[in-house]
Amino acid sequence: MQDKDKKSTETEILEYWQKNKIFEQTLAKTKKGKPFVFYEGPPTANGKPGIHHVEGRSFKDVILRYKTMRGFRVPRVAGWDTHGLPVEVEVEKELGLKSKKEIEEYGIEAFNKKCRESVWKYKKLWEDMTARMGFWIDMDKPYVTYENSYMEKLWGVIKNFSVRKLLYKDYKVVPWCPRCGTSLSSHELAQGYKKIKEKSIYIKFKAKDKAGGVFYFLVWTTTPWTLPGNVALAVNPKATYVVAEKDGARFVLVKERAGVLEENYKIISERSGQSFLGVEYEPLYRTSGSELPIFNYKVIGANFVSTEDGTGIVHIAPAFGADDQKVGKENGLTTLITTAENGKMLTPDYLWNGKYFQEANQFIVQNLKERNLFLKEESHEHDYPFCWRCDSALMYLAKNSWFLKTTAVKKEMLAENKKIGWHPEFIKDGRFGQWLKENVDWAISRERYWGVPLPVWICEKCGHQEVVGSINDLDKLGPKRTTRVFVVRHGEAEHNVKGIVGPAIPARDFDNHLTKKGIKEAEKTARALKKEKIDLIISSPLNRTRQTSEILASTLGVKMEVNEQIYDYNIGDFHDRSIKDSHIEFPFERRLCEPFPNGESLRDVRARMMMELRRIVRSNSGKNILIVSHGDPMWVLNASLEGLEEKNYPKSWYPKTGEAKELKLHNWPYNRDGELDLHKPYADLVNLRCQKCEGNMSRVKEIADVWFDSGAMPFASDVPGYPADYIVEAVDQTRGWFYTLLAVASLLGKKAPYKNVISYGHVLDSEGKKMSKHKGNVVEPSLLFDKYGADAVRWYFYTVNQPWDEKLFKESDIAEASRRFLNIFRNSFVYWQTYKDKSKISKKKPKLLINKWLNARMNQVGYEATEALEKYDIVKAARAIENFVAEDLSRWYIRRIRDAIRFGSKKEKEEISSIFGLALYEVAKLSAPFVPFLTDKMFLDVMGKGSIHLEKWTKFKKPSKADKKLAEEMNEARRIVSLALEARAKAGIKVRQPLALLKVKSKKLNIKNKELVGLIKGEVNIKEIKFDPKIKDEVELDVNITPELKEEGQLRELIRHIQEKRKEAGLQPSDKTTFVALTDDKGETFVKKFESVLKKEAGIKVISFGEPSKPNRLTISLKFGI
Repeated sequence: MQDKDKKSTETEILEYWQKNKIFEQTLAKTKKGKPFVFYEGPPTANGKPGIHHVEGRSFKDVILRYKTMRGFRVPRVAGWDTHGLPVEVEVEKELGLKSKKEIEEYGIEAFNKKCRESVWKYKKLWEDMTARMGFWIDMDKPYVTYENSYMEKLWGVIKNFSVRKLLYKDYKVVPWCPRCGTSLSSHELAQGYKKIKEKSIYIKFKAKDKAGGVFYFLVWTTTPWTLPGNVALAVNPKATYVVAEKDGARFVLVKERAGVLEENYKIISERSGQSFLGVEYEPLYRTSGSELPIFNYKVIGANFVSTEDGTGIVHIAPAFGADDQKVGKENGLTTLITTAENGKMLTPDYLWNGKYFQEANQFIVQNLKERNLFLKEESHEHDYPFCWRCDSALMYLAKNSWFLKTTAVKKEMLAENKKIGWHPEFIKDGRFGQWLKENVDWAISRERYWGVPLPVWICEKCGHQEVVGSINDLDKLGPKRTTRVFVVRHGEAEHNVKGIVGPAIPARDFDNHLTKKGIKEAEKTARALKKEKIDLIISSPLNRTRQTSEILASTLGVKMEVNEQIYDYNIGDFHDRSIKDSHIEFPFERRLCEPFPNGESLRDVRARMMMELRRIVRSNSGKNILIVSHGDPMWVLNASLEGLEEKNYPKSWYPKTGEAKELKLHNWPYNRDGELDLHKPYADLVNLRCQKCEGNMSRVKEIADVWFDSGAMPFASDVPGYPADYIVEAVDQTRGWFYTLLAVASLLGKKAPYKNVISYGHVLDSEGKKMSKHKGNVVEPSLLFDKYGADAVRWYFYTVNQPWDEKLFKESDIAEASRRFLNIFRNSFVYWQTYKDKSKISKKKPKLLINKWLNARMNQVGYEATEALEKYDIVKAARAIENFVAEDLSRWYIRRIRDAIRFGSKKEKEEISSIFGLALYEVAKLSAPFVPFLTDKMFLDVMGKGSIHLEKWTKFKKPSKADKKLAEEMNEARRIVSLALEARAKAGIKVRQPLALLKVKSKKLNIKNKELVGLIKGEVNIKEIKFDPKIKDEVELDVNITPELKEEGQLRELIRHIQEKRKEAGLQPSDKTTFVALTDDKGETFVKKFESVLKKEAGIKVISFGEPSKPNRLTISLKFGI
């Protein structure tokens, strides 16, 4: 393996994968395998990908690669989430729009067109990041939520809900974003909470007792802006309340909270909450339009009133709280709307009228103070909801909205949740389980623009409702069609015979007429159309169509008109060129979107023909119309009318010369470009015919919650398989995609849509804040890939902590992850390549103990890693592999075989090379799902072709008793080594200095096993080991160094110095050198004594003394003394 930088090495592998279609090969190889189903949670490409996106994709890819190597068929289809507030808010910023009113002034059609363009803003960055990090997924055929086919299936899902009576409209209090002007669902609400500090106030509601004495109900609130909407006060009937006197005034509040009066108050009496029911009080405000008489404001009972905070008395404003609305309905209370949808106050009698609701707080508080209805204020810290997309403070507002009755399937969702393999396990009954228990009906409608229009049509006459499930339903339920349209392509003309492009516009139409065959074709078609009772013929202005039309008009006896807009495909400068040549230079994909020089594109033709067809149909209602035109215009017109995707145009009907066809006029929405388009405003223009009263039906204005788009993906996309075996997204998706997937499936009566899920923690910046494009603290992945390699970034996520733990991101941790595993693995591989024997790797049973142990240990690690991956314990598997490579392979095995692989017998070298190579191969396979680049580079360096990712996963065996015993003995030997090296360090004796004796106390050590003892001797550099149960410590070293031992130590030091010089010179182990010893007579004697050892172990060919005569890179000179 050459020492290239990580970027160039990984780029080289990427190019190899693409050139040889390795991903496609893995799918082909496993096409008959058992399916393993994966769903991709679709991102939105209107924001740049960050390192937090690499985290999720890393945890996805590792399991998918692993399962593929296990022989499973693992189709991986990418997806794009393309609708909703995430897109709209970005486009608003881009266009400088600040409200829905400004959007509507700009134009919904133009706004939605910008939204469509915006979702692909960073598509290439996403695709590049996905490829660069090695995440294998089909990006060429993704599911896209704004495509008609996907949206139509979503309509089908909604119709299914309706049939099951799970879709309904109701007037409810919903979370409302005044900036975005739309309601939000409970799961969207849950994603935007922030802890804030704000002022809470204690206010006085004036009342009178039976004797006419004045007292005050004391109320606590954090939302003064809701006070104008107050219609009642609520107490807990079961609680005990007190009447307390302070500064000459009497206050009523719950007994447990009397302390809020602070000092100098006296409790006069105690009463039950029940006793206050029906007591009237004076309203704080009288709002114009209220029908409530001044003393019809009463105290009501409500069990939700708490005695632990506030005052035990809650002011009730049914327009601004779900509990308030519920108790309001139970008590027949009026709902006062005193705040508009845009967040501005609707209180014309007061100073704060027209103020934003939060701004109104200060005016209302001042007003209460001036009227002596204000007691005190205090700072209050609590969680407050903000819009999950625009970050504006939300309000709760009573609105007519559409809901999915998720509460009806709450029991089913809870039961299915029990079957899901959650990682971490505690989410099952914790964050997700509790969310399901507290489930409320899903507010599915949004008062916005860019999304799936709710397919609900309501009769303007009788109110009958229809939920449409497909575009065919639009035809079935549409107005009765009385207009028929036929098209005829002109008969064969002279340019058809010549095989050239005919004139497209009258200015070029000089001398191109029908051939005799063309005349006969027109006459034959005319006879065939007699039975259709044509009322009018509309002809293209060109000679060949006019001539055809005249023949038709004569035979049919009807009037002919010339229409200047239905001319042939204008290919500009390619006029009179051969059709074959024009198609070679402008193939279909190019012709579709790029105009010919001085001509038009097929999209231009489609838009022109569709616009003219609409005008013709409107102008000739109830007639049978015959349009005579040309091949290409008729082709794209028909394809467009049928709602075909552009990629399917080439396979669709293309008219022959003289051929007639009746067009099917659908009751479908088409945009200005002539495409089928189910979005607003086009869907809003489609009307239906009421099946009850024949009245006109129009679509409701709302679109669907964007979370429904992705939540219904198993039923709206072509992703194969249900349910998913595996999905992965961030922990906040317990309130998002994880929930909506389960909710949609349960509403459809299906089982849980996923079996196993990893919910990973957020990546935090250096200040501990969640990374997001909104905060601008996103780390760009490409910079990290280039600097450290994608493998290092991936390995960081697999080993830094558990997937679900938050990750305080530090770049240095990636470098550490690389050093801890990748560098060691790479160096181990290089070492094997350097010293391996030429014989092939074999699986023969080894004879050397160290090799037997390595085989056993490799099998154990493989077994453990496989078991962990089967349980989706990615971190456990990764750490097991890392520990094996770093501790077992590098720090033990390689150290113990260094001499044998270099200087051992031929058989020893062959066996070590084979077992070492086999271990590296198995580790490479184990690691391949985690670090796909390095492992494939190693594989290709050895094999030269293929891929590690096409290899089969090894079936590791459960460790045998013999293997476990061997592992225990080796662990004990390594423990003894560790203790002995520690004793050396304490004695200040280097390991290169041999010692005579090591005494061992442990009975676990198999002293009889000479190979095992030999390993200890070699690692500790000891001559003899003895068992001695009487020694004080676990080990005892004989630190006496004899002259012979000292001399041997000096030899080791000299060899080390020579090796360092070789390394500095960049020499390979195979390079033989000349060693020039710069020393005294004593040193020369020493070198000569150990000449053979030096030559063997230091790669020396010639030894000389004195200054070198001809220095070169293979000459090493070293000054030393003995």
